[in-house]
Amino acid sequence: MYMEIFLILGVVAAVYMAFNIAANDIGNSMGTVVGSGALKMRQALLIGALFEFIGALFLGSNVIKTVGSGIVPPEFMSSLGAFIITVSAGIWITITILKKIPISGSDAIVSSVLGYGIAYAGINHLNLVTAGYIALSWVTSPLIGLASGFAVYYVLRKGFLKQKSLAYKDRLEKVFSYLQIGSSSFAALGVGAIDIAAATGALYVTVGATAGMNIKVLGALGLVFGILIAGNRITDTIGRRITELVPTRGFSAQVSAGTITLLFASLGMPISPTQTLVGSVIGVGMAHGTSTIKIDIIKHIATTWIITIPACIAISATLYFLISYII
Repeated sequence: MYMEIFLILGVVAAVYMAFNIAANDIGNSMGTVVGSGALKMRQALLIGALFEFIGALFLGSNVIKTVGSGIVPPEFMSSLGAFIITVSAGIWITITILKKIPISGSDAIVSSVLGYGIAYAGINHLNLVTAGYIALSWVTSPLIGLASGFAVYYVLRKGFLKQKSLAYKDRLEKVFSYLQIGSSSFAALGVGAIDIAAATGALYVTVGATAGMNIKVLGALGLVFGILIAGNRITDTIGRRITELVPTRGFSAQVSAGTITLLFASLGMPISPTQTLVGSVIGVGMAHGTSTIKIDIIKHIATTWIITIPACIAISATLYFLISYII
């Protein structure tokens, strides 16, 4: 009886998580296109919602497997565990959205998986090798994003922008405003693949592939509603507060981050699209000139990233012990 109740609650929690993580992560695909002025906020959210939905349904399978059974073995994962994991991450993301801080939903869900796994099964029964690879991907993806963003914009700046007339630069920026819409849509596919795994991965593995597909669809719809209702808060932070962006810079950051996110998603690694894009935006800012980067904003974001891991582990483990005591 309790497991049936927690299964229902788990589905609700998955949709709730999808809503929250999409509101947080839409800035990763559409923040730069809004920040550079290529699209208005509402237009960007509609396009982002469409491509995240597609990415969630068709590109997220490998990441779902990693989140659902890569760290905690399937025999230790139950509907109760899926509920605790999803709610724990969702609570933390809700707090950070209210503060307009772009955290990593992937960090939150993986840390919640660890918290539940440690509390229920014990650390000796967890796949710490997979957890280590995931942690490594969290570190490397923003660094690769930084290098890639720097390289792409550096080439554009040296090849197309250096010592050109103002009229030529204006025309080029106009062209890249359209290209940037394409690069942002491309990036949204990878974000959707990562986000659906964070929202439904634990529950998907618990119920099996047939019922899991229905949960994946519900989760994808949750992503869409999260983007349309609350996606403007973090999109503004990514797009405007880290560094000044114009279409050539926005394109450079977005195509770099989008490519990296899709690559890691294909490998089943739940990296952080947020961390990857922030790294790319910083790299573009460095290629343009370090004086344009707002270090205080970056420090604030980085601090929250670090706090996310122990916070979600603690929330998840505490919820497990509390619910286990009650029932």
